[in-house]
Amino acid sequence: MKNLRHSLAVLMALTLSSPGIFAAQPRASTLQAGFERPPAAAKLRCYWWWLNGNTTAATITRDLTAMKSKGYGGAILVDANGANQQGNADVPAGPEFGSPQWTALYLHALKVAKQLGLEISLNITSGWNLGGPSVPPEDASKMLTFSRHIVNGGGRRSIALASPPLTNDFYRQIAIIAYPLRRGAQLPGEAASGRRAIENLPYKAAFKETGFSMPPSSGVLRNLPPAAGEADTLAGDVINVSAFANANGLLQWTFPSGTWEVLRIGYTDSGAKVSTSSGAWQGLAIDYMSRRAFDHYWRQTVAPLLDAARPYLGTSLRYLVTDSWELGGTNWTEGFRREFLARRGYDPLPYLPVIAGRIVQDRATSNRFLADLRRTVGDLIVSNHYDYFAEHAAKYGLGIHPESGGPHGAPIDALETFRNAAFAQTEFWAVSGWHRVKDNQRFFVKEASSAAHIYGKPYAAAEGFTSMGLAWAESPGANLKPTFDQALTEGLNRLIWHEFTSVPKEFGMPGREYFAGTHLNPNTTWWNQAGPILLAMNRAQFLMQQGRSISDLLYYRGDQVPGFVRVKADDPAHVLPGYDYDVTNEDALLHRITWSAGRLATPEGLRYRALALPRSGSLSLPALRWIERYVKAGGLLIGSRPQGPLGLLAPQEQRDYDEIANRMWQGCEGRQLASYGKGQIYCTLDSHAALLAFGVAADFSYSGEGSFDYIHRRTASADIYFVRNESNKPARAVLSFRIHGRTPELWQMDTGAISPAPVYIEHAGRTEVPLSFPASGSVFVIFRQPSTLHAVQVKRDGVSVFPSAIPGSGLYATRRGTLATAEPGNYVVDRSDGSQKHFKVARPVDEPKFEAEWKLTFPAGWGAPASVSLTKFDSWTASSNPGIRYFSGTAVYHGTLDVPADAALSGKQVWLDLGDVHEVATVMINGKQIETLWHPPFRVRIDQSLHAGSNPVEVHVTNLWPNRLIGDLQPGAHRYTQTNVNAYKKDSPLMPSGLLSPWSLSVATLQGSR
Repeated sequence: MKNLRHSLAVLMALTLSSPGIFAAQPRASTLQAGFERPPAAAKLRCYWWWLNGNTTAATITRDLTAMKSKGYGGAILVDANGANQQGNADVPAGPEFGSPQWTALYLHALKVAKQLGLEISLNITSGWNLGGPSVPPEDASKMLTFSRHIVNGGGRRSIALASPPLTNDFYRQIAIIAYPLRRGAQLPGEAASGRRAIENLPYKAAFKETGFSMPPSSGVLRNLPPAAGEADTLAGDVINVSAFANANGLLQWTFPSGTWEVLRIGYTDSGAKVSTSSGAWQGLAIDYMSRRAFDHYWRQTVAPLLDAARPYLGTSLRYLVTDSWELGGTNWTEGFRREFLARRGYDPLPYLPVIAGRIVQDRATSNRFLADLRRTVGDLIVSNHYDYFAEHAAKYGLGIHPESGGPHGAPIDALETFRNAAFAQTEFWAVSGWHRVKDNQRFFVKEASSAAHIYGKPYAAAEGFTSMGLAWAESPGANLKPTFDQALTEGLNRLIWHEFTSVPKEFGMPGREYFAGTHLNPNTTWWNQAGPILLAMNRAQFLMQQGRSISDLLYYRGDQVPGFVRVKADDPAHVLPGYDYDVTNEDALLHRITWSAGRLATPEGLRYRALALPRSGSLSLPALRWIERYVKAGGLLIGSRPQGPLGLLAPQEQRDYDEIANRMWQGCEGRQLASYGKGQIYCTLDSHAALLAFGVAADFSYSGEGSFDYIHRRTASADIYFVRNESNKPARAVLSFRIHGRTPELWQMDTGAISPAPVYIEHAGRTEVPLSFPASGSVFVIFRQPSTLHAVQVKRDGVSVFPSAIPGSGLYATRRGTLATAEPGNYVVDRSDGSQKHFKVARPVDEPKFEAEWKLTFPAGWGAPASVSLTKFDSWTASSNPGIRYFSGTAVYHGTLDVPADAALSGKQVWLDLGDVHEVATVMINGKQIETLWHPPFRVRIDQSLHAGSNPVEVHVTNLWPNRLIGDLQPGAHRYTQTNVNAYKKDSPLMPSGLLSPWSLSVATLQGSR
């Protein structure tokens, strides 16, 4: 039957001559062994969600055992709710976080995890934004607040100053200050003032977050051009009149003549609360700038949990965490004025009118004060919260890995928050059609990888595959695979899957769930097939943890707050394509980065060829002095003359700044490249052109169809590249690597297969590898062994062939280096010694064939018939039988493959191509499981399981939950599912399911050389 033809590629693989196209491959190395069987450190972790605190000891045991069986290395234990968001129903509350009942479950989890060899990280609050019901207003997050009063001076006045707005009945006064208004009472920006307001003041003063996706700092840093005479007052004219007011705000003071403003300014609670917490665990978020607030929370909440867990400290309990910043703005704390003076070198008090919208001194000075304010806020958040958190954890022998660097636009230096973490962790999101649609809204891994590199951390971790509104609809192949590949090229080497919800069995299938995330637990339809999928990811992570990262450029982003690193493609230094980069902040630049012979280096041995300056054009005086020493010593610098510091400098410091900048960049007049000391300065921020001008060849390039991205790591004995096709269409190109004299090998994360590249050319210190990729395809290209005799070109019927990056289609190489192909024709192989080999591939005469009849069987209890005979392959949703149309789960296609007795399969490879699959397929032949396929191409080698005669074939195909959930909403339908999730309606579109395309049979044999 035409529609029941199935695709098999039978490939005969012969060594073309002796000594052959390729030399014999070496025995398995440590690198290869770890790739085939990844160690515990390389295994993914997950967010283990105790939804509304509701789980049981039996469920905990089942969860952890299931994680272990599928290749997890551990989990973050997160007590949180969020079940009822996005219109979903709530779930019953379990024991309150930290209560005796909850602690008993937590200790049971640690006990089971220890038995299984799993690592647990504990989220130290319920939900996120650290805090809870015991946090008093004085320990809560703080915000400046003020009231103002206009006075026409010229005598003694008694004025009852209004109380500033306050939250939670909490207020602490900073000062009452008075100052003459040189331009009258109107605020800049008011119609009658004739002046424009300070741009983006609520964000510049850190009253608000700057957005929710690590927004660039350009909006905060942007300033309107100054105008003469626009100042409201001068800093020297601001008078502290606090001593003349009583506690109720009654001011008695003699005002000089003129128009004056009295500013009563203090701080109150910001109103920030714990988010997404369980049950009764509601309350205020703590002040992240206050060590006292952290100490109080630690003693009341965290220490009791750690003391109870002492038998597991350092074994199953390894880390403490908090989740992402969603506090909103914050800009003051107790002792802030003292800290500001110590860190910035001047008293902030005379500049506080800027907070109220006044221009002090001039517009530039006002903006510089605001930059200093934000910088101080960022410094205190790091030193008094994240550094302090690490100190407390270390006393128990634990590390921390908070998701501290965003993505909300907090007033932080995001990279600096990771400096004392055990490893850096950010996040990335699955593809969604409506939430975080663009890459710069969903990928934040470059920040984690940069932090890991500049601060010497072993892992660049990320909460991964978070999504909103998809509710079990994330396709493993179409969505998760390309997303994971992109995260790898951003620097990911430890995935923390979001999320695995702990669901007691009594809640049914698929059970209750958090409103966001790619749900993966034993209730997920494809859980039983998840092991090979997660193994592929673990293999990739193992390779990405080896050696050190290779990036030619270090981009210094400046000292601005807020400061984040977003998606790689942001490319702030204009270095892409062909090179990679890391981003450094000022802290790491001044305290960890060194140089030798003009090369920048970290203590761990990462090296960079050049330093690029901030795109903002601003850098601090300490950074400028460091950079001058670096260039004088032979360093390579990229960037134009800095415009100045972000913050205020004393007059002598400003003169020093200008002198350094003038002498460094004086050679740039009319030139693109200038010398300074032993080093060089490329005078514009075009890092790609600069590296070429400095003689640094591209690390990776390509020519041909499509678009490719890469990442590169190096060990003592190997160079590891990961290359991905960025397009959802097939592409082919000649990939060029900055490697010479070694054999490129193709390492497949899905199967663990390793083979030499079928064709490569060594030229001008580079290795060029022609390859064709499937849609969104990817491969590791690894250079370990010295180059030997190899093919430099293969032609088929006179046309050059692009070998396949993935075995089983086109021209490819086997593990032993033998060329194989299913495509008939006359082949010519040009070899690296100048010789040629010729061979012909003809269509085979005898070929295996599938019998015409196929059967599809379904599991009992889900509304589908036990079995149906197939007349064609189509989506289950096209069936007239509602039990099939709305089925979700695993159904099995049964067929028979007849192999003629004279088929002579010895020395051949037989590949089964399933075509269009939704979503995951496991192939079994003669009762033996062959492979699980989860992304295109759905192709598997099966010859090793075939014998002459009849061979029973089973293809276990699993779709996703939405179809059954939609089916249960049909009028009069029997309900098979139970869940709190209300993401679907009765008329929601169904998802294609099953095997959709007919399979065709093709057999090819590779002939020997003629």
